[in-house]
Amino acid sequence: MTVVLGQKKVEVSISEQRLRAWQGEILVMETNISSGKPGHSTPRGSFKAGPAKSAMHYSRLYNNAPMPWSVQINGHVFIHGYRSVPRYPASHGCIRMPIKRGNNAAKYFYEWVDLGTPVHVKSDFSEVSEATIFRK
Repeated sequence: MTVVLGQKKVEVSISEQRLRAWQGEILVMETNISSGKPGHSTPRGSFKAGPAKSAMHYSRLYNNAPMPWSVQINGHVFIHGYRSVPRYPASHGCIRMPIKRGNNAAKYFYEWVDLGTPVHVKSDFSEVSEATIFRK
């Protein structure tokens, strides 16, 4: 017997401050996030994970701020773990994920996501494009 896993993809809703990770039609992860605050908004669009992916990255723009479990999605914008993840935009443009002990969403995401995995950052989950619809 052969098991075939579906394609991975990630969706981020800025209005809902949520991230969903899919493998085929299976939701493998959903977590709260904190995106970019006013003046530092997180870019919307379709990206691919990478090329940078690091268990510990340090921000060159913000005083070497630690960014554990980092996955680059667009220039200086990363999805990464952070100790403070309020349910409202609070970052300098990155997408922050919780790093709580026992429920480390950032580490799980980092280990799950592959370089090249599609990442769709939308205003709302209801914004579905042809690129994000699964075909049976």
